[in-house]
Amino acid sequence: MDRLKGVEYFKRIYELGSFTAAADEFHCSNAVISKYVRFLESWTGSKLINRNTRTISFTDEGERFYTYCLSIIEQTSEMLDSVADTGDLSGELVIASPVSLSMKVMAPLIFQFRQAYPQLTIRLQMSDQLTSLVGSGVDLAIRGIGSPEDSSLIAVRLGALERVLVASPMYLASAGTPLTVEDLRQHQCLIYSLSTDAKSWEFVPAGAAGRSHAPFSVAVSGPLVADNSLVLVDAAVAGLGIALVPRAYIRQELADDKLRKLELDALPARRSIYAVYSDRHYLPRRARLFIDFLRASLESG
Repeated sequence: MDRLKGVEYFKRIYELGSFTAAADEFHCSNAVISKYVRFLESWTGSKLINRNTRTISFTDEGERFYTYCLSIIEQTSEMLDSVADTGDLSGELVIASPVSLSMKVMAPLIFQFRQAYPQLTIRLQMSDQLTSLVGSGVDLAIRGIGSPEDSSLIAVRLGALERVLVASPMYLASAGTPLTVEDLRQHQCLIYSLSTDAKSWEFVPAGAAGRSHAPFSVAVSGPLVADNSLVLVDAAVAGLGIALVPRAYIRQELADDKLRKLELDALPARRSIYAVYSDRHYLPRRARLFIDFLRASLESG
């Protein structure tokens, strides 16, 4: 039997906690999975999995064998990478990313990356909720937070988005134009509910070196709270209030004078973007190359 295939099967059984889930992922039967487990146990001379009709658990030897599986798969991947032509990148790259970021930033970059690697298939999962990376089939998640919810995850900073304060000409004509960050307390502000600063917007002192200074917060409130930035953009265009959004989301609205950028006595703090992946999985070469591409693109743009 194919030992490497058995190693791959065992790895996913361990991570998914289920023979059935592993069989579904590999499009084979439970009987095939079980046969490979018996083969591995015969090969190692150790019982690796305790299994009854409802649950499975791993012996001490099984726990150690899982670590061995990770090492074998990583070494095999590195060996293949060392002889692979970068132009032959193929397979499926699965990315999870917030909706607004996907539509305004990620999608154009994905299109560029795909043109460079025409044999690659990219599956983009858009959601404003955090996607679990364990057992989900997702290679990497793009997030605006640098501290993953799970200590087993790794976050790589890709770059930062410039954020701007904007409002419609209609709103400014009726409510006046704020000149300082303190003025925002008297204005209708549109709140992004999933932001780490949510109802307290972060700023840094204005000036050439301002962005390296420690940020400070100003409490804001307003008529709309939403978990999607593009909804807030539409609300700002409609005259509901002031929005704090990445400049990349509103280039057209600024060009069409549907929104105007506010110049205050401090600058909105930039928001970093991270690629998050699990260190319990070997990171596919296509994912590593995509991360490198994103870093180069976001740092330059």
